[in-house]
Amino acid sequence: MNTLLSFRRVFLFVFVAAGLFISSCETTVDIDIPFEKPQVTLNATFLHNAFPKVRLTYSRHILDTNWEFEPIKTAEVKLITGNETYFLNYNEESGEYSNLQYLVSEDTEYTIEVDLEGYEKVQATEMVPIYVSIQDLVYNGKGQQDAWTSGDDFSLIFNDPVGEHYYEISAYYVRREHYINEYGEEVYYEDNRTIYLEPKNPSYETDFFLDGGIIIDDKLFEGKQAKIDLFTSGNFMELEDRGEIYFVLKNISKSYYDFQSTYGLQDWNDGDPFAQPVQVFSNIENGIGIFMTGNIASEKIETGSGQN
Repeated sequence: MNTLLSFRRVFLFVFVAAGLFISSCETTVDIDIPFEKPQVTLNATFLHNAFPKVRLTYSRHILDTNWEFEPIKTAEVKLITGNETYFLNYNEESGEYSNLQYLVSEDTEYTIEVDLEGYEKVQATEMVPIYVSIQDLVYNGKGQQDAWTSGDDFSLIFNDPVGEHYYEISAYYVRREHYINEYGEEVYYEDNRTIYLEPKNPSYETDFFLDGGIIIDDKLFEGKQAKIDLFTSGNFMELEDRGEIYFVLKNISKSYYDFQSTYGLQDWNDGDPFAQPVQVFSNIENGIGIFMTGNIASEKIETGSGQN
């Protein structure tokens, strides 16, 4: 018999036998990974002259396959301001705790307290900023951002109060139309689109997107008149449908600024294994989440007019 062929047969037999032996010794071990008690997550944004609303959920474990956050429906939620206390009731439809008999006021401090069985008292305190009006909204014409891109050129002007302040600036386009349906009824609808803003001053640029808007502090103009020059993401002023462009100036709390900055940066870095980890800001005691406040001013300009 061929010696090489014989050797191959013996080697194959030994290899198969070893495989059978190893597979017969294989043991499946189930490892229980403990799920820690979920934390109470509180999210609330209080705006001047709006109803107070608070969303409560349980946090999810990183290995939890349920992508829905479980709402908390049985908590006692109190809103405290000065010597007054208001109770917020759970609304099944919105999934929030609210009080439709009370409106949030500017320049007022609020504390949210949450009592839930099995947990320490969860709470957070924030001051609602004062109103800062838009002094002027100037359309400077069509601007060339670079060799390939052009956009509407605007200047937003306002007076910054003395002290430390933070602002969120955004814009959106609204066009209202109507038509007659098959039943002869007049139907009205509204086309609402976000306008993405790009500041001319690089000091106001960020490494992340903020739903089209920008977020800034007042270090460059503290206590003075501010003039923020902006490009839009398109030439909306050339549209002839007589729509409206709204610019929104929101005076925001520092917590609002810190949360949006860290959340935006974390979202921007998502999927990048070499990015530095970002800890999202939270101001909730004995829980996680964010309680932030703001005060909104807005100004509109009609498209196709080329002027205020």
